[in-house]
Amino acid sequence: MRKNALAGETVAASRRQAVIAPTMGPDLICDTCQIVQEADHRIANDLALLAGFIRLKAAQFGRESAAPQTLDVLILLESVRSQIASVGRLHGSLSRQGPTASADLGERLRDVCAPLAAILSGRMELIEDFSTGIQAPAALILPVTQIVAEAVTNAIKHAARPGHTGTIMVRCRTDETGRILIEVVDDGPGLGEGVDPSTGGGLGFRLIRALGKQIGARIEFESARHGLCFRLTLPPGSSAPATIENGY
Repeated sequence: MRKNALAGETVAASRRQAVIAPTMGPDLICDTCQIVQEADHRIANDLALLAGFIRLKAAQFGRESAAPQTLDVLILLESVRSQIASVGRLHGSLSRQGPTASADLGERLRDVCAPLAAILSGRMELIEDFSTGIQAPAALILPVTQIVAEAVTNAIKHAARPGHTGTIMVRCRTDETGRILIEVVDDGPGLGEGVDPSTGGGLGFRLIRALGKQIGARIEFESARHGLCFRLTLPPGSSAPATIENGY
């Protein structure tokens, strides 16, 4: 009896689907498929980006002669955790909004900075200054947050001085033309003599340059004795997909 009942329920469900589907109309069904396909494409691309980031970081640790410091590992793990969470939120936005999905950039940057500030408590002060309501295309969120995480990590490594509690300021705003400006400013000693951030530096600088180029952003470094200012400028409407490939 139970088997027959289940079979009856299956047939009834199939009939209900057959009735519901035509009422949706082909246009709505196609729109739904497009949203799902766009979400799958974006999420797959972001996961590949994140996997490449982890692979390069692991290779960097492997090349270092000394064992990684606990703080470096904590920062890396927290950065990866926040980016995985960002991919999850992106999926939700794409599911609701489709290909035109966007996100509040200040909120996403706060998701990256807040846990790093907790890790640095007592060592350095990380200050957030984010304008409200800045929307960025969903395709930009992960690469932008990765760039900012790398810039903050660089500041943590190089701005700290013995006996001095350093300060890192992360700002996000728009200028009069509508371009999004993100700055990471520290009060460390600045870049070392002979270091050209446009071509040199370690893995972090190479990742920043590669990701910035692929999303069509402008990258600037201003170094002085009292610190380093990193500036990322996003042009309006820029939504080029980003990938991390071998060789960076």
